[in-house]
Amino acid sequence: MNVTSEHRADVHEHEEKEKYLIFGYTPTCGTCKVSERMLDIANEILKLPITKIDLNFHPDFSQAQEIQSVPVLMLMSKGKEQKRIYAFQSVPYLLENLK
Repeated sequence: MNVTSEHRADVHEHEEKEKYLIFGYTPTCGTCKVSERMLDIANEILKLPITKIDLNFHPDFSQAQEIQSVPVLMLMSKGKEQKRIYAFQSVPYLLENLK
């Protein structure tokens, strides 16, 4: 399959920001869909810049970041990872961990 730029998100788009999120998922992952909904609800409150990436199109990123499973949420600051969440648990849990 040919990976076109429309399938590839720019993982560096918010790199200069103090705080932003990278959400990694795969389309076939059911847990990812549930987690994304929780994240969207939490982020309505937090209003953080977010990049959502289909990890099928970012094997280089997955490898470089040593991503173990999906979904994955990375709390970033100026290009550096601050925290990583694999188990989203609940909206309050996300809010607590992302503020």
